[in-house]
Amino acid sequence: MVAGGRGFFGGALAEWLRVEGARPLIGSRRSGADLLLDPEDSDSIRAALSAGDVVVDAAGPFQARTSTLAREAVTMGFDLIDLSDSLDHFLRMDALAGPVESAGIRVLTSCSTVSTVTAALIASSGVQDPIRVGVFLAPTTKRTASPGTAASLRHSLGRPIRVLRHGRLTGAVGWGESRPFVMPPPVGRLRCHLMESVDAVALPRIWSGLREVEFWVDSRVPGLNGFLSLAARRPGIRRLVTRAGSAGPRIARLLGHSAGGMAIEIEDRAGEVASLALVAEGRSYLTAVAPAALAARALAEDRFGEHGLVPHDRHVEPGALLEALRRRGIHCVRER
Repeated sequence: MVAGGRGFFGGALAEWLRVEGARPLIGSRRSGADLLLDPEDSDSIRAALSAGDVVVDAAGPFQARTSTLAREAVTMGFDLIDLSDSLDHFLRMDALAGPVESAGIRVLTSCSTVSTVTAALIASSGVQDPIRVGVFLAPTTKRTASPGTAASLRHSLGRPIRVLRHGRLTGAVGWGESRPFVMPPPVGRLRCHLMESVDAVALPRIWSGLREVEFWVDSRVPGLNGFLSLAARRPGIRRLVTRAGSAGPRIARLLGHSAGGMAIEIEDRAGEVASLALVAEGRSYLTAVAPAALAARALAEDRFGEHGLVPHDRHVEPGALLEALRRRGIHCVRER
């Protein structure tokens, strides 16, 4: 069952599963879905779900979510995957690690671009002991701009965020720093801005030598990077961004780019840097739902060997993920 299956990413995930031959049920707070489901309401969850179910949670923005669905998964005995991009949501899920393990269920949180795809790219890079990881996101704004993605951006814009620097979580300002980056065609040159990410906490648990983990985003809308940089420094302009409501995503879809992707830079102790990028024209957003789709199938078909709160490097097999993306036109480009 896909919670939030009528939203953009939930719909993309459900369609991926259908193409693979599955028949997912769609859960939504709104009528017209297979199941009425509010993932923040325990009564709704208990009425819609049962022990043994496999639930993929795509009902963002996760910055505004609680751990209600996960707590009900522990009580009822269903497996849970979510597409969260929120560090606070990850920490709420992490606090349930003991009950999840005791319940004998599987919970895969942030099973998306961050942090599952990031972990898969690091594992595929050949770098054995990374000390620095930079993640760069170039969204296909023409397709993905929505109230949910806008809310995720506003949560960090000009506000305190946490990044891993010098081996510890350090405060910074969302969208307050920028750096250039070049992705392979069809994306090209970017001006990326600093955002908060699950990676800052999740990745050092897998690669203990990491001293720096940063997440950088380009809006992919002409003129918007500069406007958001100004908004990060000026509260009055930030209020304008909030008041824009649905107009902002509509403008972004009109003016945004159709090509997109994500890339990582990985530095080892010798100072060698490896870069990998996933790029595509038009459908790079499928990168965000691919790991959850693969993991959901494995859980439903009893092919998933892990239990408890599963680390991100064990959500999917990296080669299988990259091959699934390649079949959908999303190519991995490696540089060393």
